[in-house]
This record gives sequence, structure tokens and C-alpha cells, in this order.
Amino acid sequence: MLQKKTLWENWTKYNKDGVNKMKKITMLILFSISYAFASELSKETVKDSAHHLQWQDTQAIQDYSDIWKKSKAHCEGLALAGHDDWRLPTKKELVILAKSQELKKRFSYMKKEVFWTSEIDANDDINALTVFSGNGFVSSNDRCDESYAMCVRDNY
Repeated sequence: MLQKKTLWENWTKYNKDGVNKMKKITMLILFSISYAFASELSKETVKDSAHHLQWQDTQAIQDYSDIWKKSKAHCEGLALAGHDDWRLPTKKELVILAKSQELKKRFSYMKKEVFWTSEIDANDDINALTVFSGNGFVSSNDRCDESYAMCVRDNY
């Protein structure tokens, strides 16, 4: 009889440990989900899951306007939302954003302006490509002119 009681006690203890471990795992999962949700709600960034991108969404989008070289350095030096791998977007990325009303609605600070892309004009290397965020119109501007910069990062 002593042996059966010991087995029962061991089994109950194991299940209590198992329940405690499950509680800890559940709490960890809930914490992770709430952290991810809170990061999204912080509105520092907008995630574009369809294109695996994360866009900057801070007051700096409205405030920061500079020449292409400084705008590129600004994005490359940006530390935001726990990441430091930001960059100027490509022409294609900015055009997709500019033409997506659904995606633009998720931004708090985006306004209709001309934004730098990371691409130098293939026809005139003095210029870099820009995109108007209102409709996706692409133009070529002198890299010494000022335009707005919105940073992006790959989000896989």
C-alpha cells in the first residue's frame, strides 16, 4: 500500500508542476502578445504585412525635410521601435504605399508630400527619384534639393 500512495503522491506532484509550468507558459505567451500589440498601438510604426515592411510613423515624417544624402543618413541612423536597420524606401515601395488608401489610413503622421526614395535616377545621376504620397507620382529631383524622408525596414 505504501508504494501505491507514493505513486499517487508523485503523480499529483507531477501534475501540479505541470499545471504551474503551463501557467508560466501561458503568462509568457500573453505577455508576448500584449507587448506586440502595445508596440503596434504605440503608433511609432505601421506594419505592411502584405509586403513584409515596417514603416516609420512619427512626427518626424512631417518635420524632417533635407537633401537626399542627409535623408539617407537619417534613415540609416534611425533607432525606432527596437530596430536600427531602417533605410530610405525604394521607388516601388513608396508607390505601393502612396496608392494604397487602406494602408495610408493606418498612418497618424503621413501627409501629402514629396518623399525621397533610395534610388538615384538612372538617366541623370545628379538626381534621385521621389514619390508624391498623394497619388504615387514619381519624379526626379536634384539630390541637393530638399524633400521629405520616411524610413522603412524589412519586416519578415
